[in-house]
Amino acid sequence: MDISDGNIHMAAAPDGTLLRIGHWAAPDAIRRVVLCHGRTEFLEKYAEIIAELQDRGCDVWSMDWRGQGLSGRTLTNPQKGHIDDFRTYIGDLAWFMDRIARNGPAETVLLGHSMGGHIVLRALLEGHITADRAILTAPMIDLPMRRLSRTAVEVLCSAACLTGFGGRYITGLGDYDPGRVRFDGNPLTGDAGRFAAIHAAIAATPGVEMGGPTFGWLNAAFRSIARLKRLTQASNPPCPVLICTAMADTVVSVAAQNDAGDRMAECTQIRIAGARHEILYENDGIRRQFWAAFDGSSATD
Repeated sequence: MDISDGNIHMAAAPDGTLLRIGHWAAPDAIRRVVLCHGRTEFLEKYAEIIAELQDRGCDVWSMDWRGQGLSGRTLTNPQKGHIDDFRTYIGDLAWFMDRIARNGPAETVLLGHSMGGHIVLRALLEGHITADRAILTAPMIDLPMRRLSRTAVEVLCSAACLTGFGGRYITGLGDYDPGRVRFDGNPLTGDAGRFAAIHAAIAATPGVEMGGPTFGWLNAAFRSIARLKRLTQASNPPCPVLICTAMADTVVSVAAQNDAGDRMAECTQIRIAGARHEILYENDGIRRQFWAAFDGSSATD
């Protein structure tokens, strides 16, 4: 699929930041899917998934988060993944659903991956958005860090932000370098073809490449993770939520997903053995498990 077959355009968020929007209509659509990317991701990366959703009778809406894809970047070095507060992402999502992706079939399904899953779940629990159901793949409910290491990193990130270094890369990280891309040992997928397709899409779309996160992004993530934990302990989502957990994930915390799934009413969880972080870019056997869950959870009454 070529994503240019859809309606892709730029739209100004309320603060004037230009965000890149995509809409792919399906004939006789029975539901609307709002696709929320993870960190570093962009519209072109989801070409295969968008086509599969359309085949299921779904209108698909998506956007490049601010600071990534071809949306407005935040810092002078556009490759730095940066945000000061996750409330900005949540505000963008609420605006997107209220003003942009509001037309179409009555049933609305939120499909959020990793950071996108975090933003979707927090926005639902805080009442900023509504939907008929949410499906979260490897959601960033927490990061897989030991307590002592985490405390040290939190202190370091907070200090960096307080002293004006929040826009610097986290120590040891830098710009995206295609020369360092290796399939062997990667934490994202065990499917070599789809791994190659991700990086081919980056090469074919100048401007979407992204490096590591900044101290500011990680500091904001820690604060939002703490907020989300309190929310999942105190409230339940306003619609059914399906958490799809990649059991071989080392990018986000598997334990935190298990805990959230156990705590929240209206939440179910599937645990996919052998799956790495990018469930939607895994091998066909793993992907079939996801699509079976998607089709079951999205079935109309």
